[in-house]
Amino acid sequence: MLRWGCLVAIACWAPAANAGPWTRHDDEFYTRLAISRSSVQSLNAVRYDTYSEYGVTDQWTATFKYERLDFDRYPEFSSDGWRATARRGFRFSPSIVVSLEGGVLRGAAIGGAAACEALGAEARAGLGQSLTYKLKKKSVPAFWFAEAAYRIHEDGCNRKRFEVGYGQEVFSNVWAISQAWFDDGTHNAGSSKYQFEYLWKAETFELSIGSLTEFGGEFEESAVFLAISRIF
Repeated sequence: MLRWGCLVAIACWAPAANAGPWTRHDDEFYTRLAISRSSVQSLNAVRYDTYSEYGVTDQWTATFKYERLDFDRYPEFSSDGWRATARRGFRFSPSIVVSLEGGVLRGAAIGGAAACEALGAEARAGLGQSLTYKLKKKSVPAFWFAEAAYRIHEDGCNRKRFEVGYGQEVFSNVWAISQAWFDDGTHNAGSSKYQFEYLWKAETFELSIGSLTEFGGEFEESAVFLAISRIF
């Protein structure tokens, strides 16, 4: 049972589905729906993820995230969770932004199993840059970001996370995006994961397909996901 508990704890750590350190324009609303199929050793699960951002002003953005994790053979381990934050953005130059973010969260599908499902608080800081460079006489838009986060829960459980990401347009309206994040903290928290996705920016929505791989942790994990998003 302890082994299964550790596996569930690993699977419950959700990838960061944030949009990085950038804020939304005043009164702009962004929403993303995703479904993923994951496997941790022989433990299979489906994750449902919804994430939204709303531009309260050009400098302040409110975010909300809800997830549901359902295990195939162990429904007693299924869980959900939510997270709500406020992000303050600071523009250091036309292309570089810095952000500070804080909020509350609850549930194993967000905070992680092994006690971190209790009510908790999160603090986050980020740095990002949008840029354009020349490649074979063609202008290629790209971006990169880095974020660090700390979570503390009512029962003393804590999580530390560092995330980096890079994306660039590879075809017309098609982006390749890579992300890596590193988790640590109490209750078997060590984990390092890599995510890659292709994102197609259509006229009225965005469609993503990608994969997730554990590259530094006690257990092997892999997942594939499909997501659709839109700005209103």
